Amino acid sequence: EKKGVQFTSLNPSFIFGPPSDLKTSGSFSISTVSKWVSGESPVQSRLCVDVRDVAKAHFVASLNDATVGERIIISREARISSQKIAEELKCIASELGIGQPDQIHPDTTFDGGAIKIGEKEVGCEDRMRELLDGFTARPVEETMRDMAKVLLETQKEL
Repeated sequence: EKKGVQFTSLNPSFIFGPPSDLKTSGSFSISTVSKWVSGESPVQSRLCVDVRDVAKAHFVASLNDATVGERIIISREARISSQKIAEELKCIASELGIGQPDQIHPDTTFDGGAIKIGEKEVGCEDRMRELLDGFTARPVEETMRDMAKVLLETQKEL
């Protein structure tokens, strides 16, 4: 404020989504989902947002003076269950005929702790719509399917 710089803070939850280039991306989310689709580790429930939605939110915020000085959480409001994520990953692996869908398995021990999986964990959707011109984050199922497709197709090429 003292320097007259306009600032908006966008705060995403855990970021997932299809990588633009696996050769240059070594992100934790890519490593995590790669382990899930290979069956190396159980699929976990996450409060998350798609990388494409984070990019879109930044773009929309840059065009909207109403966001100046605001702190906006970019996320879905509730965790999706590990079972639902595992089902999406199995489905895409089966559709593509890549990998071993029967090896993909959910973490069935974690229930979310104090805030149960599926319950509202953070209130942000109304604020995103209000300040970001109707913006909403895409469903987690879509994010996981798109990410798994890229990872599985890359495995097939190797």
